[in-house]
Amino acid sequence: MFLCTCTSAYAGLNNFSPLIYIDEWLIERKVDLDEDEVQCRASIPANATWFGARIRLGSENEFIKPLWIKLKEDELLDLKISKVKEVLDDCRSGLLFLSDY
Repeated sequence: MFLCTCTSAYAGLNNFSPLIYIDEWLIERKVDLDEDEVQCRASIPANATWFGARIRLGSENEFIKPLWIKLKEDELLDLKISKVKEVLDDCRSGLLFLSDY
């Protein structure tokens, strides 16, 4: 006799879901089935619960910081942001994502 318990796993289909952390930066991914595209975004979740209120990188990898958020010096290291941008580019490149981090 087999007992099967089925649960749903959304895995970023039509909704953003966490993919990987690069230091304090969270990379999230969404596979849009309607538009047949992969979207990825990066933010520092420690500053706010809502994505739009966080320090983040925009769709063109531009740095966005709400005015009320104070930055720690290590959050803006060029090397760290370069790593995050590299992972975002890899994430957006297709359905298969394999990270070196």
